[in-house]
Amino acid sequence: MINQKNYQTCKLIRNRIDLYLYEMASLFTNIGIDSTVEEIQYAYRKEREYIELIAELDPEKADRLRSSY
Repeated sequence: MINQKNYQTCKLIRNRIDLYLYEMASLFTNIGIDSTVEEIQYAYRKEREYIELIAELDPEKADRLRSSY
């Protein structure tokens, strides 16, 4: 049996991923009806970057985030 660390089993990984998720949520709370196309594209680009960082820590969690699009 392989002892693989992931979001469910490692507190450090969970904390790091939760921080990335918080940052992702913050990106979109700042988007409003007066936001430019560039600002919206920036938020989506940063979201993809955060998901890639999450994938380095827990690929399954990142896959679930990607499938929610």
